Amino acid sequence: MRRWRSVAACLLALAIVSTASPQAAVSPAAVPEPYTKDEFPAWATGVRRFEIVSLGVFPILLFYTRLAADLQRYAGNNFDGTFVPWPFKNENSYTPTDSEQLSYVLTAAGLSMVFGAVDAILLFRAELP
Repeated sequence: MRRWRSVAACLLALAIVSTASPQAAVSPAAVPEPYTKDEFPAWATGVRRFEIVSLGVFPILLFYTRLAADLQRYAGNNFDGTFVPWPFKNENSYTPTDSEQLSYVLTAAGLSMVFGAVDAILLFRAELP
């Protein structure tokens, strides 16, 4: 117990010393200049946009993929109370297996790649002369 107190006291002292010391003033030359439009090639910004769209839509699609699977399972089992969909699940409800969970994640990942590709195609077509 004494050892933990001494470690905690050292960490607290280190935190106080590091925040209380005067910080060096930032010279105007050290501030980076903003990116320009021509700084990166068009393909790099396109890939970055594809990545942002695909990663951004993944959690939403994962939610809807799991909800659709729950609804399909519920309807496929003649609306049995054991297979109720997500908002109404309880401790007696069906629990998906690991392979089913993996299939939900892979389905959502594939659909998010499709969303990214559709966005890239639409952007490419919009930029054509």
